[in-house]
Amino acid sequence: MFRKKKNLYLEYEQYKIGNLFKPSLEDNLVPQGICYVDPYIFISCYTTNDQNSRVLMYGKKGILLRTIILDHKSHVGGISYDQLHHLIFICDSKGKVSSYPYQEFIKGDLQNKKSYLVADNSLGGSILKEEEKVVCSYLTCFEGKLYVGSFCKKSNGLVKVFEIVSYINGVSLKYLTEFIVPKKIQGITFYRKDNQIYMFLSQSYTRIKDSQILGYEYICNQKDYSNNNFFFSLPPMLEQIYIMPTGRMLLLFESFAKKYSYNAKIIVDYIVMLDSLKMIDSFININKKKKI
Repeated sequence: MFRKKKNLYLEYEQYKIGNLFKPSLEDNLVPQGICYVDPYIFISCYTTNDQNSRVLMYGKKGILLRTIILDHKSHVGGISYDQLHHLIFICDSKGKVSSYPYQEFIKGDLQNKKSYLVADNSLGGSILKEEEKVVCSYLTCFEGKLYVGSFCKKSNGLVKVFEIVSYINGVSLKYLTEFIVPKKIQGITFYRKDNQIYMFLSQSYTRIKDSQILGYEYICNQKDYSNNNFFFSLPPMLEQIYIMPTGRMLLLFESFAKKYSYNAKIIVDYIVMLDSLKMIDSFININKKKKI
């Protein structure tokens, strides 16, 4: 698959553990977000035929167990699990994110959905937007916080950070801070190792240009991550990335969707696993050499 660009994808191949499974996908679906909640993997998709977006729920062996149809037509660029409050968060439409009680969600019961308008300044902070359109492009949950970002093609993007706060009738979001990220970011994920938090971003745009994974030491009060310290190239059309508790990173490419597969430069039709612990070690070594 990578013969023509063997050297370009060398690091990707070194970090790659293998392929998890090949998702079954209807012709009208385009995969966007991925997350893992033991023992399931969830993939969010939008449709190409103006139907509502949906979430596909797979078992460990890649068997499709359930299709959950959402009540909107958003691109659902991010899905994540908040293990402290047992909620699934998904990018919604018109600058919103929505949460669902996990045990209800996996049964297809969405009646206790709660939406939060996070892209404007009603909860605090700056406006998440792409070309003047208010958006929530991707998200992730990490250690009781929700990180929501905007995809921007021509300029730096923005990530807003909210604390997920419990109260008697559920949870609310409390704005904490925000930070700048590079343009064309599709996904965000975190991992804590040896008391240091590491942040990884997926960067991708078009079916021709190669994707990137960018890595950073995450510092809570840092406001600008537009310059990356660590990166490597991957095939085009990488969407959300998600680090499992084991340290394995799941990668979701949209190139195998029928909408793109007929002329995508490279088709990656499996859920790919990378060794994020090995990536962190490489990142640490690179930084050590810079300081010498």
